[in-house]
Amino acid sequence: MHRALLLSLLVLAAFAPANAYEYPFKNPYVATVMGTPPEDRFALDSLRPASLRDLNPLSDLGAVRAREFLLHDRPVPSILWYDDTLQYSVALQRKVAPLLFIIAGTGSSYDSGNCRFLQAVFHRAGYHVVSLSSPTYPNFVVSASTTQVPGFIPHDVADLYQSMDAIVNEIGRDRISSYNLTGYSLGGTQSAFLAELDTREKRFGFDKVMLLNPAVSLLTSATILDHLLSDNVVDRTEAARVVADLVSDLSAAYRSSDEVNFGDEFLFALHGSSSISEKELKILIGVAFRVSLASMVFTSDVCTGAGYISPRGHVIEKDESLSPYLDAAVGVSFEDYVDEYLMPFLAFADPAMTRERAVAASSLESIAPFLRESANIAVMTNADDPILTPGNFSFLEQTFKDRLTLYPAGGHCGNLSYRDNVAAMLDFFRK
Repeated sequence: MHRALLLSLLVLAAFAPANAYEYPFKNPYVATVMGTPPEDRFALDSLRPASLRDLNPLSDLGAVRAREFLLHDRPVPSILWYDDTLQYSVALQRKVAPLLFIIAGTGSSYDSGNCRFLQAVFHRAGYHVVSLSSPTYPNFVVSASTTQVPGFIPHDVADLYQSMDAIVNEIGRDRISSYNLTGYSLGGTQSAFLAELDTREKRFGFDKVMLLNPAVSLLTSATILDHLLSDNVVDRTEAARVVADLVSDLSAAYRSSDEVNFGDEFLFALHGSSSISEKELKILIGVAFRVSLASMVFTSDVCTGAGYISPRGHVIEKDESLSPYLDAAVGVSFEDYVDEYLMPFLAFADPAMTRERAVAASSLESIAPFLRESANIAVMTNADDPILTPGNFSFLEQTFKDRLTLYPAGGHCGNLSYRDNVAAMLDFFRK
């Protein structure tokens, strides 16, 4: 980590010699939870003032539109009937323009805060923009995953690629002048694999690809997130108590406030007036990851009928309580999921598949030669990103060299909307 911090100073000296990096949160866990204060975010009006077509949800003249279509005509469990079609969002220019795909992070949808912000930025900058949910998000598992068993990056990326191709055909290739790609967290990792896959499939020919806070190894980063919870509580009972206390604090503060919007601004004010310990922040991040993992595990199990969470052969009715299933799913760590669920599935399909091979295939190291030679692919991350190890930072430095931008603070994805970061993203894609 000390080596990574030293590298960050050298990179930043070359990147912005005249300006200090002033992202406000120096604690990586505070940054991860709180993100960027409103006053420090990139100003959208600096690109183009908002117009009616940005604000009118009933207009098709370029406004962001939530869309969906049927990718796989197959039975869907009745409890998941609402996820039978792939959901995504698109913001189109009225003329021919370059297109940017945005891939969401672990357990996140196309409508996540990060996706919405990045879509607004690049749409105002003149791009068509398509935002896609993570292959670990329940809607994607039900509607777009070929296997409906997420977590093996080669399979997940093939499903993303098929979805992207179908969306482009919906938009019309004659409206697109070039293709670009970005993603954050696991979506950043998958963006690298998508770029590699495209060199073989040749459906897009990406001009520029940027990996935002990517995991180098899916298993390594997921295990780190799991341990933020398990290393800071005695057992599940304490985890539940701590989270309940945090929710109670937030609720009490909300009731005593004049604020009507329980959004980022309110959370920033609350953080400044209350004491949330680093341990509580770690638990909060760990619980958030475990809950998103539980949703993925439950959805996959119901789709496949594997009997991992729901008894084999049992059909969950629409009016049945899901609490017992979700309680069981929350107890599953990512390593449990890999060893007890993912690996048996992969080994059944390919008897030669081992855990070591599966883990290696879901790491950027498996495509390192391609990444070293791809001048159009860059990485933006933070020296204090808690999901990366010193070995991960060394890999990024050696693989991307001057295509790596390493900021000294920001935690995991906390500074994605910070003014300096967004300006650097725009500069990269515009060159």
